[in-house]
Amino acid sequence: MKNMAKLVLIKNFPNRAFAEQARSILKSKNIDCILQSPDPGILGVSSVSVSQGVNLLVDENQAETARELLFALFDGI
Repeated sequence: MKNMAKLVLIKNFPNRAFAEQARSILKSKNIDCILQSPDPGILGVSSVSVSQGVNLLVDENQAETARELLFALFDGI
């Protein structure tokens, strides 16, 4: 992952499984992103809801494109 300028929150997901799907979609479009969550990640169960959810963050320069892609696919989640 290249150096990111400022990270901005794009979406909060109820569990890591949805967040991982979103990250995969963004990566396929060459949009770098990270997931932020208090859950154990790959060491835990990915489909379990996390009380604070899983945040997906991207570089502010790619935020608008990322929002458009994810809200079209994950609206209501």
